[in-house]
Amino acid sequence: MNAATDNARSVVSQISSLPALPRVVQRVVALVEDPDTSPACLARTISSDSSLVSKILKVANSAYYGLSRKVSTITQATVILGFNTIKNLVLTTSVFTVFNGNNKSNRFDHEGFWSHSLGCATVSKIISKQIRLGPPEDAFLAGLLHDIGKIVLDQFLHDQFEKVLDLVEDQKLRIRDAEKVILGADHSEIGAWLCDKWNFPEHLQESVAFHHSPAAANSKMVALVHIADALAHKESIGNGVDNLEREIDPGSLELLNIEAKDLEEMTKYFHDEFNKASIFLELMNGRSTNLEVNPMG
Repeated sequence: MNAATDNARSVVSQISSLPALPRVVQRVVALVEDPDTSPACLARTISSDSSLVSKILKVANSAYYGLSRKVSTITQATVILGFNTIKNLVLTTSVFTVFNGNNKSNRFDHEGFWSHSLGCATVSKIISKQIRLGPPEDAFLAGLLHDIGKIVLDQFLHDQFEKVLDLVEDQKLRIRDAEKVILGADHSEIGAWLCDKWNFPEHLQESVAFHHSPAAANSKMVALVHIADALAHKESIGNGVDNLEREIDPGSLELLNIEAKDLEEMTKYFHDEFNKASIFLELMNGRSTNLEVNPMG
């Protein structure tokens, strides 16, 4: 175990009230990994949580997916979108639920944080499609969660996080440098601990842990999220706290076989895609779904 891991464990040992993911989420992840699971079985599990049903159907019927016909049941959504996409939707909506409405600091822009995260997720998905790096929804979720440690610090180590914000403002430090000074660990380490606690897939844990230091991971998904994070900052999407531009590690571009000069062309439809993905911000804000649905059908 290295010093960074020890520091992160020391920090998170001070957190006594971090909630667990709902049981239905854990069950869904297990079912998706089981090759014998049927759409009906997966739908029955999801339908035990009516709030989760409404959120999934709202996204399924949004411009984000652009389906040609309305999806009115979870069984339909499971068949049309596929198990992996449904799993990622369940994880996304559940993370929003766990961290929604508990913003402790008036100085930490909660909605701006999620907007930046969504911007990173959108770029991750766009580039993932173009370079065919596995399921694009996996890249989307990795981008969405990359900074999740900041939310943990704000909500569960609030006093220390206020000191971090003081350093960012007074000394114009990057937030992760200020976190290291105050806590001995940064949000990427804290976020990776959370992903491990919640038994998230390894590629998600790595993307959270190494998005600031991709060379340490030698992972294409990490490299992708690192690049997407930098581009989201460049587009001034949302609020990353310090809002300083991120430099793209040349090794990440090389690993993905991408030329820096091609990034603008690859992401030319970013704002259109981001607007479609804003449905997720509606979920985070808890707006009404206004859907009349039959969960199973």
